[in-house]
Amino acid sequence: MRFYCSDCGYPSKTCVCQAVETLHSDVHFLIIQHKKEAIHAKNTARLVCLTLPETRIIVSGTERLNQQVTDYLQQYQSPAVIYPSEGSVAIESLEAKPVREHDLFILLDGSWKQAFGMWKTLQQLHTLPQYHFDSAPPSEYEIRHTKFDKSLSTLEAVAYTLTNTCESSAAPLHRLQQKFQSFWQSPQAHRRNSEVSTNKVLKVQ
Repeated sequence: MRFYCSDCGYPSKTCVCQAVETLHSDVHFLIIQHKKEAIHAKNTARLVCLTLPETRIIVSGTERLNQQVTDYLQQYQSPAVIYPSEGSVAIESLEAKPVREHDLFILLDGSWKQAFGMWKTLQQLHTLPQYHFDSAPPSEYEIRHTKFDKSLSTLEAVAYTLTNTCESSAAPLHRLQQKFQSFWQSPQAHRRNSEVSTNKVLKVQ
């Protein structure tokens, strides 16, 4: 029988509690997570919630998804989306200067195909400001295989957004992710490939 930590929710042998450093930020995050990603053992959205407890996760696949998202957005004055749409602006650019005025950022958590499907479904997000990453550092999340060199974990996407929008340090997020992946002994074939494509856009996983 496997025992789980009552605080972090992970198996006792892989408990990450000692690495959790709680952050409180004026910027909040909503992670809309594909239902298949929600059950993936290596998803990092759970780690984000441990570090930033104000973070909300809404899992797709229910008939009430659109209503849940709409209801949540009403709590904020200036929400925005981190998604590389045709109309998105690089979060690092001068054009994105108003980015610091947002009080909520929404991320779509899943594969490229899953994120695109959620994007098409959630039409209410299309009217919000949209941002993508042009200069994010390479991902340090090595335990999940990807073909895209600019793919970031959800945790890294949240951390990079924090770095560009407020003075909060993202270091606690990165340290927690490093602790989490230190427990995994997956084969090299299941890790990030050094020979990856050079897609411009952002994927979170």
